[in-house]
Amino acid sequence: MPVIDHSVVVVSSPLFRPAALGIYLLFFCAGIVGALVLPTFSLFLAKEIGVRPLLVGLVFAGIALASIGYNHWIGHWSDKLADRRPLVAIFCVLGAIACVIFALSRHYWLVASIAVVVFSLSMVSFSQIMAYSLDYAEAEIPPDRIPLFNAIMRAQIAFAWVAGPPVGFLLATYYSFSLSYSVAAGLYVLVAMASFKLLPRLPGKARQSDHSNTPVSLPPLVPAVRQSLWFCALAFSLMWGVNNAYLISLPIHLKDNLHIDAQWMGWIMGTTAALEVPFMLLAGHYASRFRLVNLIRCAGVAALCLYLGVYVATTLWHLFVLQIFNAIFIGLLAGVGVSVIQELMPGRSGGASALYTNTTHIGNLFSSLLVGVVADYFGYHQIFIVNVALVIVAIWAFGKVRSARELALPHQ
Repeated sequence: MPVIDHSVVVVSSPLFRPAALGIYLLFFCAGIVGALVLPTFSLFLAKEIGVRPLLVGLVFAGIALASIGYNHWIGHWSDKLADRRPLVAIFCVLGAIACVIFALSRHYWLVASIAVVVFSLSMVSFSQIMAYSLDYAEAEIPPDRIPLFNAIMRAQIAFAWVAGPPVGFLLATYYSFSLSYSVAAGLYVLVAMASFKLLPRLPGKARQSDHSNTPVSLPPLVPAVRQSLWFCALAFSLMWGVNNAYLISLPIHLKDNLHIDAQWMGWIMGTTAALEVPFMLLAGHYASRFRLVNLIRCAGVAALCLYLGVYVATTLWHLFVLQIFNAIFIGLLAGVGVSVIQELMPGRSGGASALYTNTTHIGNLFSSLLVGVVADYFGYHQIFIVNVALVIVAIWAFGKVRSARELALPHQ
């Protein structure tokens, strides 16, 4: 009898119910798709299509700008819907179409247009899966366990990125970009079909719409919350921006300054992703004991150690050792980052996920321009010192964020 009772308790945990397991699986599959396409896309444009660096940067800037607009508008609009799953499926189908065109076409302007207009729209599927997970968390999980749920959810992306980048570079380098993007298209279709099977309709979400189809209006955010959200947006954008600048600059720094094969970047990324997972889960576990913002500021300290270390590193093994700091940085940032915003925006899952996701796009846009200017005048090596300065600003901005407890916000 004690054994049976214990098993019932485990199964009944909202962290491991079928809906939660479905969310974890979909996040993993979405992560695999991103890991196959995004790390190799600049190489695809530069080597396979053969365009100059300015045109490569133009595509990434366009994707970032379009993603910001899509996420902001669709994220807030989706909070009025009773069911997010059709959006996930539609955007995944668009992603499959984009990947098929990438696999078949070598015309720059066609590929660029599809990447900016269609592929960036397909990336909204990720934020909608995240919004669904926040709806589930607010409805089914005790408030003190939500950060752990978010950490487990985000860990699936890390698991996906352990193997995704090496596989993506392997397929692109030893086989073809056409095969790599065809595989990604197939995965997009699988995620679209699985979204209805793995994600049940949330009863609490359905009740938000009454029989007259009148959207439920939400009270406006108070000024103190808005101020904290502005500081969050600034700080998260800087943190994700320095990470993107690091990812752009390190392969070229490896090749040009350290004279190391740039393909090692795939293994470095995979190592970081593997190390991230325990830090994500630990952050979620201890989130109920510490202020979430303080955990994020610890991530900033780890980032300082990482970029200072990379700046002075001279051999490959130095870079692999430094990935422990990268894992702490990304593990804490990604593990509990969305929980910081979710606490400040109860009942606005779509808006919270859109804001959090948009900080990555804003950071990517800003860092792409930053890398272009700094590297052009001073070289890629100096990017890491600039990153140190930006992380210091981000740590200061997080210090200005007031928590939900300090603002006495209710949990919904």
